[in-house]
Amino acid sequence: MQQYDLIALRSFISVVDTGSFNQAAQLLNASTAAVSRRVSGLESALDVRLLNRTTRRIELTEAGQQFYQDVVNIFQSLDEAQERIQTRSQHLKGNLRISAPLSFGITSLTPILTGFMKLHPELNIHLQLEDQRTNFVADGIDVGIRVGRLEDSTLVALPITKISAIFCAAPSYLTQYGEPKTPEELINHNCLRYSLVSPKFSWSTQHDGIERSIDIDGTLTCNNGNALKEAAIEGLGILQSPMFIVNDAVESGQLVEILAAYKPEPFGLYAIKLSRKFTSAKVNAFIDYLKTYYAE
Repeated sequence: MQQYDLIALRSFISVVDTGSFNQAAQLLNASTAAVSRRVSGLESALDVRLLNRTTRRIELTEAGQQFYQDVVNIFQSLDEAQERIQTRSQHLKGNLRISAPLSFGITSLTPILTGFMKLHPELNIHLQLEDQRTNFVADGIDVGIRVGRLEDSTLVALPITKISAIFCAAPSYLTQYGEPKTPEELINHNCLRYSLVSPKFSWSTQHDGIERSIDIDGTLTCNNGNALKEAAIEGLGILQSPMFIVNDAVESGQLVEILAAYKPEPFGLYAIKLSRKFTSAKVNAFIDYLKTYYAE
């Protein structure tokens, strides 16, 4: 029976998952040349080509597709065995890599993580805050937190809670351009658009049990909620935002709630994980803690 190097097998999986030898090398903390040698050595040991390599992309061969699925299943079984052993001791250990939006991470996630880490002192948290779509595989992310809709069908979104939102603007903007009285009047205003939540640039409202979608337009589109808040404070336009971003500005009077009778549709807060059957005890523990935190 042929003996296979687990490191070579892991390298092969990482190349397929990331679609790149360079990204796989970064994920594995190895050189690109080393990853390439491992995969080539694996192909030589199997006496079959697993990958078709071109200058633009990497594709699995027919044999490679079958081998990839088999190896993934093997590693999944190993991960499950390791988790079962660790769970028996009731102590979560190792690393947990979490991805979250920058604004939410700064304003809301720190107290959550503090409580979670006190419960699991032997767990090392690696928190990645960024306002862009994260490649869970390439970045080695275990679990993500997202505000708004999930578009990537390769990920599983687990609902945690609903986050209230408001329409708001600076007093200076309302003095200059007037205050809209209905959502339909927003079309006549400069609306500040959050690109990751509103890809089609429409805002949803609720009034008397009726939901409606309003097309908006504006001169500023940004992927960060805090930057949009600051733009609104400066009088650049009208903002739809989760309360955790604008609450301080509303309380201080820098921003004023408008269209109070037409509440925006609440933003969903989701825990995001890869769509695999097995979920580690660390990820499950963190998701359960999030649900408990917001249920209180």
